[in-house]
Amino acid sequence: MAQKEYDQFKAEIKEWLDNNPDEYDRFVAELNDKSSTGLLKIFKLGLKTAPQLMKRYKSACHGDIVEEQRLQSCTADADTARMLIDEFHKVKKDSVVPAMLAWLYFGQSYETMVIQLENEMHNPTNNFIEKKIAAITIKLVINSSIRNKMRTKVDWENFHRQKKSIEENRVAEECIAVLETARTTEKETMPEEGQSPRTLRDYFLHDKDMLLERIKSRVLTRHTGADLARLYLALQEEGVLDECDVTTFHRLLSQELPDCDMKSVRNLQISIKKLNDTTIRGRIKDFGVERANIDEWRAYLMNLPAHSMNADIH
Repeated sequence: MAQKEYDQFKAEIKEWLDNNPDEYDRFVAELNDKSSTGLLKIFKLGLKTAPQLMKRYKSACHGDIVEEQRLQSCTADADTARMLIDEFHKVKKDSVVPAMLAWLYFGQSYETMVIQLENEMHNPTNNFIEKKIAAITIKLVINSSIRNKMRTKVDWENFHRQKKSIEENRVAEECIAVLETARTTEKETMPEEGQSPRTLRDYFLHDKDMLLERIKSRVLTRHTGADLARLYLALQEEGVLDECDVTTFHRLLSQELPDCDMKSVRNLQISIKKLNDTTIRGRIKDFGVERANIDEWRAYLMNLPAHSMNADIH
């Protein structure tokens, strides 16, 4: 499917979701039901639309044999996507396809599947092989979501952290910590009486317009937590960003690009922490591929050849 056709199809699914909230809510309720009614509906749809995939799945899992590598190599039939598109456009009253596609594109689809599979993995009535299949499938779901660019590694880290917070009854504790951070940031960035709120441009020490335009141009297509972390560190190393903390930087950059689907500030904070983590060779950001990535950002921002940055660090 060409990108233009894909974008149009995704827009049609969003329109369906906006016009059919009750039907979507019923579908999601079935997915979250302990009986797994919704997931069974999806499995039955898979039997119909991707018979070769299901045949390979069954051949990889039977009796007490679980061939993990064969499961991981399974891919859907070439015409499965086309069949789903056709059924979406020719909606039958009892079809689960529109709600399922809305859930896959816009809902917590991968997270729900992982939660349901974890329940099966810890279900005392399941035997070892059944639990192992559930564990393998969790890996497949997570890897597939990252491979298809529907989720990132940071998304899954946040999901795991939130899930653990709930399980360990630390929700209120984390909420209070976030509120404290937000209050501190608000106090630090609040303008004095009679002054206009500061923009990202105001934090640049020189070449303000050039830096802002170059940043906005590239962040439109490179705005993962890791991308923004490299940008933030590059600005700091060039000495062009004046006392702008990470939370303020993310907030003001989001204001400059309101239509850009940037991840949460938490993703940026985690990515910066990783780059500053220390190994036996020093901080991760100071060597290897991450050093090259940050230097490339610096060269781009200052409109210089990337190789000219290397001597500044080593």
